[in-house]
Amino acid sequence: MTRRIGGAGTGPSPLSRSAGTPPPPPKAAQKNTAATEPSNLREARYESRFEEADTARPKPQAEGAKAGAAAGAKAGAGASQDTSKLGADVRKTLDEQLALHPKNSAACKTLNALAASPGFQGMKPADQQKLLRYVGGTNRDLSGPARAALDKKLGTDAYKKADAGKQTAQLQKFLTDQPATPDVVSPQKDAFKDKRLPYKLHGPTKAKDIEFQGGKADAVKYEVEVDGRKIPVYLPKKMDKTTTHSIDEVAKGLAALPKSSRALVKEVLVEGKPNPDDAYWAKEYNDPNFSSYMTAGADGVINVYPSKPKQSQDYLDGTMIHETGHTLSMKTWGSDDSDKRWDGWKAAVKSDGIVPSKYAKASVGEDFGETLQLYQQVKGTSQEAEVRAMMPERFKIIDSLVAGKP
Repeated sequence: MTRRIGGAGTGPSPLSRSAGTPPPPPKAAQKNTAATEPSNLREARYESRFEEADTARPKPQAEGAKAGAAAGAKAGAGASQDTSKLGADVRKTLDEQLALHPKNSAACKTLNALAASPGFQGMKPADQQKLLRYVGGTNRDLSGPARAALDKKLGTDAYKKADAGKQTAQLQKFLTDQPATPDVVSPQKDAFKDKRLPYKLHGPTKAKDIEFQGGKADAVKYEVEVDGRKIPVYLPKKMDKTTTHSIDEVAKGLAALPKSSRALVKEVLVEGKPNPDDAYWAKEYNDPNFSSYMTAGADGVINVYPSKPKQSQDYLDGTMIHETGHTLSMKTWGSDDSDKRWDGWKAAVKSDGIVPSKYAKASVGEDFGETLQLYQQVKGTSQEAEVRAMMPERFKIIDSLVAGKP
């Protein structure tokens, strides 16, 4: 399908670089007259930006921990407790966030210090609520890093010595920029292991002149049968096993998809060559190292590209959800984000304020793909309620789109 510059989903799913050297986040898509738009541009995600060590990110509190707000407040003793100027609703939210950390005195101290700050008390109540929910949770991908970044800011002379108005401006900028947000939504290790359904492989059979993104080529065809439905998967006849996903890895990815996402997949093409549109995206995102990992469009065809290093099963599983998000949003609201059907999602993004990743800022289409992936990753877990509280309007829309489709 043809995509315009600046359309609903203006980017591919990105590819991973080396550990410890994360690539720059993609910049918001802009009109780039120097780049010629490919004739068959597909929504894509780059290679997993980088492989984060599991210990590199703050870990959430142990599931099932219970405590009252009083216990949380006691754990955070030492911070100034002058919160009398807070409205009742904000105070309630503060107490709820403190109650999430019965054994984490550092988290409670940061939240109490924030609440007692003149700068925080000068914010609008709606923004106070957003900031508390953003930094107050136990999830390691958003709240953990955000709280650590906020704690650092609260301790600087630039903040402590500022008057109330300048403190408020700094907190407002922190809430807008969300500097600790991850580059992309990435699943924790084995996030989909228990959600993966049994599957059967049929094939292989020979297939000639398959229309891969990199050009026609002979291939081998498999059919992956999951929950009674067969999905065709084509692999290049000749492939580099060190960079290209195997049929078993792709099958596991399809089997891990939520039913509502798997129903959108028409077929999968495992590409033997890089995405020919990468040069376009490199210019569009001002990232000369940009490499596509996966693409999809309204037609339900998913293209998976070779990557160095080859991506993990967890990353493949999560990215497939992201890509089916493009298929779902295009089918629902169209392929051009200027279409008025996108207005509801745009309004939800603005109302929620919190983004799931830096990549989500590239376009509203990427925001939908990243939010859908996060939605499915936390659904049914202890993290769902707190992430939903950060993105209530977008989660409501997704609820309606996948209603009755687990």
